[in-house]
Amino acid sequence: MPESRASSSSSPVPTPYWRRNVWLIALLLVVWAALTFIPSYFARSLSFDFIGWPFSFWMAAYGAPLAYLIIIAIYARVMNRADRRADEAKGSR
Repeated sequence: MPESRASSSSSPVPTPYWRRNVWLIALLLVVWAALTFIPSYFARSLSFDFIGWPFSFWMAAYGAPLAYLIIIAIYARVMNRADRRADEAKGSR
């Protein structure tokens, strides 16, 4: 029985779609880590008031969750565009 291409010993070549997807995930993960760990590292020195609350509290309670939602929205928007482009390219073949 001949071997199929899927079971060959060479690793599959990632398509531009998946390379871009992995790059976007890595970038947004770095942004997430920065938004999570940098303010908490400097929390004691962020002692000024912001909208009536200490800035470190505001970042933890409001700023970080809003930033996470923005990261999710960016990922969804970019990937929806990429999916549309991939579908159009597949349809034109």
